[in-house]
Amino acid sequence: MSTKYTEVLCIGVGLSGVCLGVQLQRKYQFTDVHFYERNASHSGTWYVNRYPGCACDVPAIFYSYSFEPNANWSRLLPPHDEIRRYLDGVVEKYNLRPRMTFRTECESAEWDGGRQVWTVHLRDLESGRQYIHECRLLFSAVGVLVTPKEPNIPGKETFKGPLFHTARWRDDVELRNKSVVVVGNGCSASQMVPRITPLTKTLTQFIRTPHWLLERENPSYSTLMQWSFRHVPFLARLVRLQMFVIMEKDGWRMFPGDATGARLRRAAERQSKEFILRVAPKKYHDILVPEWEIACKRQVVDSDSAYLKSLHAPNLHLTKDPIVEILPTGIRTATATYPADVIIMATGFQTNNGLGPLQIRGRGGEWLNDRWNRRGGPGAYNNTAVHGYPNFMMIYGPNSTTGYSSVILAIENMVDYALSIVAPVLSGDANEVEITAAAEDAYLDRLQAASVGKVWNGPCRNWYVTADGWNSVMYPWSQLYFWWRSAFPIRRDWTYKYCKTGSRKMMLWRPGTLFALGIVGAIVAVSGGGRSKAVDGALQYVLKSTGYLCAEGRRIWL
Repeated sequence: MSTKYTEVLCIGVGLSGVCLGVQLQRKYQFTDVHFYERNASHSGTWYVNRYPGCACDVPAIFYSYSFEPNANWSRLLPPHDEIRRYLDGVVEKYNLRPRMTFRTECESAEWDGGRQVWTVHLRDLESGRQYIHECRLLFSAVGVLVTPKEPNIPGKETFKGPLFHTARWRDDVELRNKSVVVVGNGCSASQMVPRITPLTKTLTQFIRTPHWLLERENPSYSTLMQWSFRHVPFLARLVRLQMFVIMEKDGWRMFPGDATGARLRRAAERQSKEFILRVAPKKYHDILVPEWEIACKRQVVDSDSAYLKSLHAPNLHLTKDPIVEILPTGIRTATATYPADVIIMATGFQTNNGLGPLQIRGRGGEWLNDRWNRRGGPGAYNNTAVHGYPNFMMIYGPNSTTGYSSVILAIENMVDYALSIVAPVLSGDANEVEITAAAEDAYLDRLQAASVGKVWNGPCRNWYVTADGWNSVMYPWSQLYFWWRSAFPIRRDWTYKYCKTGSRKMMLWRPGTLFALGIVGAIVAVSGGGRSKAVDGALQYVLKSTGYLCAEGRRIWL
């Protein structure tokens, strides 16, 4: 079995993986990295989800990397193909494609403590060939919305026509003049139904649980506006900042169970209910308005009211009848049988399963999924690291979902945080970095405690919290707080193992070290060259700060 090696290996090359590759180059001038992806191309969820009508539900100026602003968005909420072109451009600009291998499954990764490397077992999905790739630093960027959730409906195997999930869209299936059934009514269905309804002979949509719908206009960007974003200094950044402030003010504050949160939720519910009753056909009002509290589940953006308007189509039928079984030529409920030539599952993704099928084995031979099962569910320090798994970082790991803000903002913060932590390993000063057990335990206890009382941890069912009450999806604090935690890491929570022969690269060139040494030199000069307590204290601080004061062969990065 052949073996490859790079200093850094990343599993997954969606939004998180692309961001990691770029920031390694931009901030660390580091290119010894390789990416493996199970799909046939990069972009993650934006490659997988390409159903008709697929689009962004966050303003694109905020749904883009801060280091790669894009002035060419056609609309406030652009379609899927524009986001793909944007990510293609980022990948090409930083020449990441040669360091990507597609259609490859990472089956497992094991930590070799003796050699201080990760051994990653890979399988080529086309040929079945298995091989090994070793690395010093292992990153997981597998994302959350990876594996489609297929409802367990009896009779699926008997259906004679095409049956597929929106995340496995089939371009070869003709919908024109066909009887189509759509199961589900979340974000994917609300974008897809308006696009495919005019093509079909009949379209029957089964609602499992109604969602709160948000009315959002989706205006086009004029040429003047695009020119302004491109040429007016700081305009795009100011607009981005404004969106961040609005989302922090009106989004995150809806989650707590306090009086302010309850007031904001009541106001949002009134707006959503008024929107549904004003636009949707009267015959569907009772099944469209949810009974659960808003913000308990993900809210669905109805861009330009397209979904609710499409419900007026004469060939569309909306029903909440529970599905009993799938027949060879249709679907049967308790009250009726609906003919179907094509069945489309818009039923979301599997969540609360940590890294999905990826198996990670750390120090002592413990599998990460086994550890999480013992604890109650997936969790990681600052959503990024787990004790016992050195040199392993997760980008968009457990508890990374915000529910109200841009996922790219969270990803950038996580990438910057992870790279600042592993910087001594990247530079060659250290071989190993690991979060302490005490810091991880304290963080997870605090996170789970903060989740209690949030609206999404209440009586309604969602994909955020397990039946036992463990939150492994939602971040319970604001994104402003997460930025602070990421920009200013708590260094004492981490331990580093440095090279036995000393640092492979001298650290004296670092600006912080030079500045500190300058202060020490000034103190020595003022003291006339004598060794006072002040001079000794300053020297000790510099040695500790730069990692030169060692204890038991391990340097602590303070």
